[in-house]
Amino acid sequence: MTNKKVIIYSIIALICIVLTFTINWIFIVPAFILMILNQKEIIKK
Repeated sequence: MTNKKVIIYSIIALICIVLTFTINWIFIVPAFILMILNQKEIIKK
């Protein structure tokens, strides 16, 4: 069973990482926050 919230967080984090390398380094911050939210969501199961 896949968790849709984890998948959505992961996709948004990947987009933020791409933006980090193409536009501005500050986009790493939301990617880091989404990583923490993903870990909490996975551990909660």
